[in-house]
Amino acid sequence: MINSFKQQFRIAPVTMSILAVTILVFIAEGLFSGGQTANGEFLVSFGAKWGPYIHHYDQYWRLLTPVFLHAGFMHIATNMLTLWFIGPLAEEAFGRWKFLGLYFFGGIFGNIMSYLFAPLTISVGASTALFAMFGGLILYAVQFKEDPRIRSQGTIMILFVVLNLVTGFASTDIDMWGHIGGLIGGMMFTVIFGFYGRSGKFPWHVRLALVIVTIIVIILTVISGGGTV
Repeated sequence: MINSFKQQFRIAPVTMSILAVTILVFIAEGLFSGGQTANGEFLVSFGAKWGPYIHHYDQYWRLLTPVFLHAGFMHIATNMLTLWFIGPLAEEAFGRWKFLGLYFFGGIFGNIMSYLFAPLTISVGASTALFAMFGGLILYAVQFKEDPRIRSQGTIMILFVVLNLVTGFASTDIDMWGHIGGLIGGMMFTVIFGFYGRSGKFPWHVRLALVIVTIIVIILTVISGGGTV
């Protein structure tokens, strides 16, 4: 396992660093919660997205911290396995720094959507950021569709997103606004910043339009009061 991690770290250091930090945070969750990592009250105290605290106490950092938090072993296991396998693909496509930006921009954007449209939902998990990776890789496949390997990866990402959205809508304990927001945020980041180096740049007027949309979303987040909170 250690050798596998070292090998994967050489390939995708940002991915593995995020994975390691997230696991360490989960270990801390277990220690501080007495093993009750899925307890809603504990998760809120530890930094979960909770609309009333963001609205009434301006705790906007709660739009970032949920990316590192998870409710139970299966929750973190499925998310980290996804990051282990998909993260290196995204890191290769975007490069280290843009991948880091994609991950956290999409993660935060997903939590913003959750705050705006489901403010009374306690939300945690890296899935907002993972959906951002899916969105980025789908656009990567669109931009470089002449490459059969990249096109095949894009097809897999689309199927994975559709499957997750379908199963998510059928469940009552999944924050679908976070997933959808993460997907949209990942695509927005991709259009604005492009891929590795200067490859796959989108038209400047489209990029500018999405920068303006991002600013508007930030303003709405501050003034909206989190939907019906």
